[in-house]
Amino acid sequence: MTMKPIYSKEWITVNEDDTKVRVSQFYFRKTNDLFEQILLALNDDAAEQATALRFLRNECPSASELEVLAPVIINMAVNENTDNSILARQCLVNSAFNQNRTIRKKLTSMFDDFLKSDNQYTYRRLAELLFFLNYRDLRKRLMEKCKNSKDKNIVNIYTEFTEQYDF
Repeated sequence: MTMKPIYSKEWITVNEDDTKVRVSQFYFRKTNDLFEQILLALNDDAAEQATALRFLRNECPSASELEVLAPVIINMAVNENTDNSILARQCLVNSAFNQNRTIRKKLTSMFDDFLKSDNQYTYRRLAELLFFLNYRDLRKRLMEKCKNSKDKNIVNIYTEFTEQYDF
């Protein structure tokens, strides 16, 4: 005779709330203004952005939606405010987002502006993103910029990433 597991009330609450979230997401996907709502949230405070990014992690936006979403999410992934950079990176790395090379095209078009920033935090987030996306040519350009910088903090990014990730 097997005993049925006895779950704590906290676990039961987590499980019930998870079900409520999934049901809410199911109905949200059916709304006519889903894309507009996502854009509003991505341009709001960090909490709204996080909710939108968590929702987008498992979604497959259309090509036209991705054209609009990509630059916003790339900026979040590279921005020196790290609150949502990991969630943004997870969206960008998601294979559904990379289906038609939109992320690659958008990031390439934004890349020179990121390099012009000479900002160590931007460079670090950009290096992390390029590592996960495996964009070797852009990664190489960034590492060259870091290696030749007069700012020791930026040179440290080169040293750290070449040692840690074999760039």
